[in-house]
Amino acid sequence: MMFPMMHHQGMGPPKPQANHQECLLVGTVNIEQSRQLHARLEGLSDRPPEHDECFKTFYTMKSPNNTVKLALVRKERPTDHRVEQNMLLEYLGTIDTQVHEKLAVRTVVRSYVNANTNPQKFLTDLGFKHDYEAVLRGKRYRYKKIEIAIRKVLKVTKPGDMKSTVDIQSSQSLVEMTMPATLVAGNDPNIAEMLTLAETLRSIVRLEKYDPTRMKEK
Repeated sequence: MMFPMMHHQGMGPPKPQANHQECLLVGTVNIEQSRQLHARLEGLSDRPPEHDECFKTFYTMKSPNNTVKLALVRKERPTDHRVEQNMLLEYLGTIDTQVHEKLAVRTVVRSYVNANTNPQKFLTDLGFKHDYEAVLRGKRYRYKKIEIAIRKVLKVTKPGDMKSTVDIQSSQSLVEMTMPATLVAGNDPNIAEMLTLAETLRSIVRLEKYDPTRMKEK
């Protein structure tokens, strides 16, 4: 799925569209484990962690054979905690659990839009329906080609208001480990490094292959 580029005049050239596949491992940590994980990753990472807070509005389009989910993403600036007007249109494809026995693979498409456009109308005109809104808040670490995000997931109870949130995971934080996939017949030379890092962190967080079937049962 590809999206048209929508950019703001006077803001310079539009940012490039990102379309790739990524390997994925997921897990959760409680408050104490989260502190330990942050400390461990600060020592392992190649650079300081990035403030990672965003406001996501999810849209879905259902058909007899498939459900497509998109998200409009607005980032919060770490300097003054104001929400940026420019937005990101994000598509996370169906999770493929058959490519590799120990991790999942998904297709990711991201395209930048801004406040001078009306992406909400664009999506509804295509047949998408507003689903829900959420705030994701935490930090993102980088180790070589691997990214590890530790974030709280807060569901928005009043549409459009980032302050009207409820913590849907209580004391838990979501942990996602991702890496660009260059899979050829399930064989990627970087996968071993990703799995080794996950094993290194195992005493703090159990990072596992994402199983959408199991998640639906919970």
